[in-house]
Amino acid sequence: MTKQELRKQFIEKRTQLSQVEYVGMSQKLLQQFQQLDLTAIKCIHAFLPIHKRREPDTTLIINWLKNNHPEIKIVYPKTNFAHCTMQSFIDDADLVLENSGFNIPEPVSGNQVESEEIDMILVPLLAFDKQGYRVGYGKGFYDRFITLCRQDVKLIGLSFFEPVDTIDDIDKYDKALQVCITPNKVYKF
Repeated sequence: MTKQELRKQFIEKRTQLSQVEYVGMSQKLLQQFQQLDLTAIKCIHAFLPIHKRREPDTTLIINWLKNNHPEIKIVYPKTNFAHCTMQSFIDDADLVLENSGFNIPEPVSGNQVESEEIDMILVPLLAFDKQGYRVGYGKGFYDRFITLCRQDVKLIGLSFFEPVDTIDDIDKYDKALQVCITPNKVYKF
């Protein structure tokens, strides 16, 4: 299937999740995330969920990291829709979050981190395939952002659903994940 077909299908699958299913699946994603080796990780870039789109509730992972790995710096994206770019801001006392015009919780002020400092990125997605490629919302924010990071940055996808066999229209700009976490399994590529 193409990205456009998968995007439509998986947006629909997400909207059909009940609140109980959504909460349970997000908790299972946290349990799977807890199995990752974080010993070399100093900075994690985490997206904040758009709950109305039923994105995985990354606040569970973020809170777990804060409680169990306070040495790890957590940063959040601020998007520039005019240029399809992102900046990263540290989760600290100076951070101020507000919902953007697209109803995305984002930093409006705080301390910025350079992309080269990031060791791991939690990458949002709608679907992924057995080769580690993902389907996002189609704007290419994360693919562009990843090119600005170190080559050894760990790309971790979070998906409520198992992989499709293949995404038919992968191109040279698509960046493969190294890991994708589902409620039932951690896929490594």
